[in-house]
Amino acid sequence: MISLLEGKIELRGEKFLIINVAGVGYKVFAGAETLQKVPEKGGNVKLWTHQHVREDALELYGFLHFAELEFFEALLSVPG
Repeated sequence: MISLLEGKIELRGEKFLIINVAGVGYKVFAGAETLQKVPEKGGNVKLWTHQHVREDALELYGFLHFAELEFFEALLSVPG
């Protein structure tokens, strides 16, 4: 499981970042507040991540603070 990424921002999309970690680009989805707080392209960033595995997708969601990640994971555990 990928729990933390630290690297250089290669691309900023409307809902995601591409983070270069040792030559590998990771697409990390993030909320608007996180995207506003991270540096511009070329800057370094460190994100706590949740790796979501589905039958048809493997996605990473990124958070600046560990408490945000814990809250997100708590929401995922709520039925319905």
